[in-house]
Amino acid sequence: MRRFLSALLITTVFLIVFPITTFADNPVIKDRFSADPAALVHDNKIYLYTGHDEATPNDSFFVLKEWLIFSSDDGSDWTYESALPRTTFDWAIHHSAWASQAVEKDGTFYWYTTVHNSGLSAPGYAIAVASSDSPTTGFTDAINGPLVDSSMTTAPDFMGDVPWDNIDPTVFVDDDGEAYMYWGNTHLYYAKLKDNMIELEGDIERMEIQNMPGNFTEGPFLFKRDALYYLTFAYNYPEELAYAVSTSPNGPWYFQDKIMDKIPNSGTSHPAVIEFDGAWYFIYHTAALPGGGEYRRSVAMEPLHFYDDGAIAKVTPTASGIDTHSLTIAPTDSELMVRQVTNALRLADGNTHHVDYRWHETTGLTGETPTVSYQIDNNPGVYLTINEDNNVQLQRYDGSDTLALASSFIKSETTNGVMLQPASDPHLYLSVSDERLTFLPLTDDPSVTQQFVIEAQSPIIPEQRKPLTLPVENDSTAKNETTVDSTLTTEESTTSDQQTDEVPLTLILTLFGSLIVLVFVFYYRNKKPKA
Repeated sequence: MRRFLSALLITTVFLIVFPITTFADNPVIKDRFSADPAALVHDNKIYLYTGHDEATPNDSFFVLKEWLIFSSDDGSDWTYESALPRTTFDWAIHHSAWASQAVEKDGTFYWYTTVHNSGLSAPGYAIAVASSDSPTTGFTDAINGPLVDSSMTTAPDFMGDVPWDNIDPTVFVDDDGEAYMYWGNTHLYYAKLKDNMIELEGDIERMEIQNMPGNFTEGPFLFKRDALYYLTFAYNYPEELAYAVSTSPNGPWYFQDKIMDKIPNSGTSHPAVIEFDGAWYFIYHTAALPGGGEYRRSVAMEPLHFYDDGAIAKVTPTASGIDTHSLTIAPTDSELMVRQVTNALRLADGNTHHVDYRWHETTGLTGETPTVSYQIDNNPGVYLTINEDNNVQLQRYDGSDTLALASSFIKSETTNGVMLQPASDPHLYLSVSDERLTFLPLTDDPSVTQQFVIEAQSPIIPEQRKPLTLPVENDSTAKNETTVDSTLTTEESTTSDQQTDEVPLTLILTLFGSLIVLVFVFYYRNKKPKA
């Protein structure tokens, strides 16, 4: 710390220190692990419902004992509201508080969850329902048993005696008050809900997504925009996120495109979509928090862009999130920019529209003022660091004090830009040598120090890869149109035939009349006068 303070005094002789701003960024929940998000907008507030990953680094499977509720007035600052323990459903067992979604209808909130069923007649995972008159508290088991269990569906053979095909419910209440539920793993199931929201109406159907180049995995989420219904979901494994569209909440569903690539260090992914304050947002989970991984995930949020035809733009997971601009870092005396490619640093020709050139600035991981840290924007949790040999390196933050210090820099304003000094050794400064980033000793002459331009950039919206493919009209509609066309043709043909029949009749009458006239003429010419 003494070295830090002494060097800071040196730099303030000719430097003005920047104020540090704490940004709202990803993950949106930073004080605990969270997973499998779903969200509800109610009374101009966002309510976020997640699972709570509590597995240790030594665990080899998910440990979820409860669901969590958070709220936000802006999507940036989140408040923890409450938790719903798995034991709310006393007929369920194990740490099985898996994916869920809450919706509101007629002033009541219904929370559809995944749990492990204890019933021997229907072993495996099941769907439960809790209800409350509040979006944050008071939820109780609405039916004291499963809404859907393994006796009601036919699981894939590989799932054995404890199937997990009845998981990850999504419920959508349409404008007319009708409610629909989709769920499943490997198999995608659909059913309509009764008005009471706690009973199925009709049979469970297994749905197929048309023209999908892969396999449905899990995590469906249903929403509506304009006249189209969208079904987002995870497919393949490690999971990627994609979407399908339909003109009806009943389907059929037509695959459109991938929304998000697989997440680093997490085999699972899970989508949710909301519209809030005139904008659309995409919610998912990553493994970006320190110590994160397969069973220790974190919820994140991105802007969601729709093209003019309704197609969804591909989403890149970022550290910046929904309201913080990512940055470019460039030496002031060069046209090059700092770029990372597969976690390798380099200086390359500048391209502000490519994600490899984007960085995210946060308050220094040490918490010391004035320091900052820089993450790779499209690989949250990986930071620019100084290693033991005083070289620049990219490393995933593990939560340790050592790496926090190595990832923290003093950011100071100079005449033409900013200077970056490692907090671990402020007598050094970040510089460029032979088109490589390096650290050099600080001198009393500010003219020899390397300066950088760090600029905020607009979000990257990728070019549309292909148009949205609307569902084709069904056979009955096509047949009706064909019938209408055929009917019109027949009517036209009949009219033409009638006209054709009328021509011979007129001709006959004309000839008959002419014949009579000729007979009379012949008669009077040949008649002899009286003697």
